[in-house]
Amino acid sequence: MKVLIVDFDLFSKIGGGQTFYRNLISKNPDIDFYYFRISEQTSDCQLTNAHTIDFRENYHISDYLGFQDLTPPQWIYEAFIKANNIASSVSGRKFDVVDIPDYEQMGTMLRPAFKHHNVDVERIVLSMHGNISTSIRLDWFNGGVTNQALVSQEKLQYGVVDIRYGISKTYLEEWKHSSDLLSHYLNPLSVISLPKPQCARPSANKPNLNFVGRTEKRKGPDAFIDIAWWLPRSAYNQANIIGSDSFNSDGDASSRFFLDKMVSNRMKSEISLLSAMSYGELEQKVFSTRSLTILPSKYDTLNLTAIESLFSGCPTAIGSGAGVIRFLKENFANVPFVTIDVNNIYSSIPHIYSVLEDYDDYRYQLLESLSRVSLESIESTLAEIYSSEPSYEDSVRVKMERWYSLLMRKKENSGSAISYLKKFPILKQAFKSIKPLIKDPKRFVKNKLLSTLSKNKYEEFRILDQGLKSLSLFDKYRNVFLLNEGSSDDLTQKLKLCWEISTECRFDRVRVWREIARLEGIRGNDVVSATYYIRAMRLLGSDRFGDLAEVLPTLNNNGFAREALVAEAMYGKPSISNEMAKSILDKALSENKTNSKWEYEFIDDRRQASFYKVSIIVSLYNAAKKLPLFLQTIKYQTLIQVGVVEVILIDSGSPSDEYGAFVKAMEGLDIPVVFARSANRETIQSAWNRGIALSRSSYLTFLGVDETIVPECLEILAAELDKDKTLDWVQANSLVTNVDTQGRWVSDIMLYDRRDYKQDLVYLETCYLSWVGALYRRSIHDRFGYYDASFNAAGDTEFKGRILPFIKTKAIPKTLGLFLNYPDERTTQHPRAEIEDLRAWYLHRTLSGIEYAFVNRDHREAEQLFYDCLRYRKSFCGHWSTDIEYAYNLGCFIQKHNPESAIIKYLPLINELLSSYRSLDLISKPSKTSTVAQIFSAKQSIKSIEEIYRTQINANVEPVFQIFNDNRYEQHSFLWFTDI
Repeated sequence: MKVLIVDFDLFSKIGGGQTFYRNLISKNPDIDFYYFRISEQTSDCQLTNAHTIDFRENYHISDYLGFQDLTPPQWIYEAFIKANNIASSVSGRKFDVVDIPDYEQMGTMLRPAFKHHNVDVERIVLSMHGNISTSIRLDWFNGGVTNQALVSQEKLQYGVVDIRYGISKTYLEEWKHSSDLLSHYLNPLSVISLPKPQCARPSANKPNLNFVGRTEKRKGPDAFIDIAWWLPRSAYNQANIIGSDSFNSDGDASSRFFLDKMVSNRMKSEISLLSAMSYGELEQKVFSTRSLTILPSKYDTLNLTAIESLFSGCPTAIGSGAGVIRFLKENFANVPFVTIDVNNIYSSIPHIYSVLEDYDDYRYQLLESLSRVSLESIESTLAEIYSSEPSYEDSVRVKMERWYSLLMRKKENSGSAISYLKKFPILKQAFKSIKPLIKDPKRFVKNKLLSTLSKNKYEEFRILDQGLKSLSLFDKYRNVFLLNEGSSDDLTQKLKLCWEISTECRFDRVRVWREIARLEGIRGNDVVSATYYIRAMRLLGSDRFGDLAEVLPTLNNNGFAREALVAEAMYGKPSISNEMAKSILDKALSENKTNSKWEYEFIDDRRQASFYKVSIIVSLYNAAKKLPLFLQTIKYQTLIQVGVVEVILIDSGSPSDEYGAFVKAMEGLDIPVVFARSANRETIQSAWNRGIALSRSSYLTFLGVDETIVPECLEILAAELDKDKTLDWVQANSLVTNVDTQGRWVSDIMLYDRRDYKQDLVYLETCYLSWVGALYRRSIHDRFGYYDASFNAAGDTEFKGRILPFIKTKAIPKTLGLFLNYPDERTTQHPRAEIEDLRAWYLHRTLSGIEYAFVNRDHREAEQLFYDCLRYRKSFCGHWSTDIEYAYNLGCFIQKHNPESAIIKYLPLINELLSSYRSLDLISKPSKTSTVAQIFSAKQSIKSIEEIYRTQINANVEPVFQIFNDNRYEQHSFLWFTDI
């Protein structure tokens, strides 16, 4: 029997499909197999029944670029080209069987292509490995979107071939749900040779963790990283991801980018990304060592690597999405392995940890079980499958033959200069280099331009870009002016145009935001309107247009009476503003000195001890669905394992059944916990104050059910507080991730990277000190008061500003905290949070706020923060930022309290710089040309000031004045899109 395998370089490539075919050829010596060679050497294959055929590329997609008709659809063209190249490479030959893997789709066009090229083929057989459309949908690059064209090709291919077979029962059954055509099961044991189990080579090191396989997202390398992160670091020696990269369809993005980012965000250099290894290399370097193979597949038709690892005697953990689990349970029920629930990877942590802790005994038990397994050779049924009765959809064959005929006629009727040129190697390479330009000229030019620009020059490009956009600004303003406001639709159209201007243009924001404020006021969105008016006042540093008179009643009428007082203090009469602001700050410190006497609807207290080391305080509202996963992740805290942590759950009158979820979740948990419910809904700060009152510990941490901490977090942080009695608050790095509705990781968003932490940086960027991945002394509340329960969203920010002058804080360079961004709205994603920030954040940035922070401190600390204002990094960014407004107010404070400071002589330049920034936020007289002139004039002025600072201010300070890197552009500069 002569069988043509439609695959390439089988004995030099490393991949699941190639491994399968190599084994298939080896196990069937009575069948002559042929496959295509592109770069493989003759010496690569040693099997006498394997024969190579040189692959020739005689057909090119460029011959079919021109449109002629709607049928056949464009997505079939590539399969048509591939099928023709395959057929032309074996023109005039004869095969009993053509075996095509279903990770290719050219099978749709193979039969007519063979006929056209005089290839005599009796049967075309589909080898079923897995749908490529599923792999793409579940990979890193497509956001879970299904490629329907690819799905259509897979269905057509399944229907057009003569015979179908596969080594995964699970996968064969998937297809039975969508097609009645017969498929055959080929026992994998008839294809693969089970390795000989072996003891691990002696080593004093802890076991390694290894992921092995192509790093497609569906195979779970991301879950492997999180598992390694959540395991105690002392439990293993090193962690490795071994396998080739996965690429997007254009080949310009790979899984390596995502994995590098994940590792960097969590464990820096503690996880290694290694190249793919052959089975021989894996056997010698991985499976025979003290190691645990972790393969957390979310979807895998089988996973041969799991079989190779397990039967080598290497302990193995396998994701529940892999078909190999069914295979092992049906054929080797007594062989132990760890199952990872891919819907909740945290549940596997205890089992994996126990394997690592008792590794030698577990491996010995695995070897014992393998020694009792009957490994009798299973006879291959491949020849029988190849000879089975054909089963296909005749209508699909007719359609494919018609499409093939139409495409061949298209080639005959069209010439291609490009195809002709590509026959010459030099011209072919030239065509390849300009192909992106032909495909997407705008993208090509943009990428080329950006790739040639350094970071600083890129900032220049941004300013140039804004200058060019300003040329059309005057006409856009005129269009806004001319639009009617007589109806709701008219207002909507006008508002949308303002949004468009504000999104595109980063200058003259005061004018646009005030217009948005006016329109939102007419539409009845008073709070949103007030938010934009306050922004305008903040950018200009004063109420230049008299908007405060309209804002104050709006704030008072919508529950923001305290914010109204702050707005009046900041933007009202200058003669009394400082005294008003000082009074508000002092009152906040005195009014929150004591906690309330709380009453409860009920309390379920399951704590046994009278004192704990750490309290985890959690506010609950609409949290019933998320609470079980939260409790499960928290139970892994090492300090909980030794019984020194209590969990305090505060149900703030939630409408969902948190208590029912709590009772059910606690059935399998042993955690010291108290569940308390208030009769009515309260603010999160009230819930936190309740938790503090119920706590029995010296150290406090606060979390939401959409936040968590890695198992060693509290142990690490508590040790910092234990060893330094003067330290009040310790903070680690924390990672923000997107998760799905079940809490499963989707992507990393950003890392709060607090390296080079200085406490006063919190005045420039509040996230430098936070709660997720943090721990502080309860005594802070005895000394400086409790949370202000009048806040709905910004009370945490206010608390920091209030106590920061009196405490000592520290950050450690470890990622210990984790935000889980579920696909629902957070409390702080609303204009009310921005309005509350007026009292919580912006008040502390005024001269009175700076007095509050620094009046009793060493003047050198204020001077250092002044320099930091000219060049600092926000914890969630990688670039340099500035804060010119805070620098100016800080300079005024220094001038008042330390008039001999060297900083004073630079205050006029800071004032000039601030004036330039404000001039860009309100163009004096907009016209077609004056706007761009003012932008570039301000740019030149700013650059001149930067040069003066670079050469004169301080040898250790390198200011970075790039306009759009200033805090005024990086905080509260986005739009609030209301319903339209």
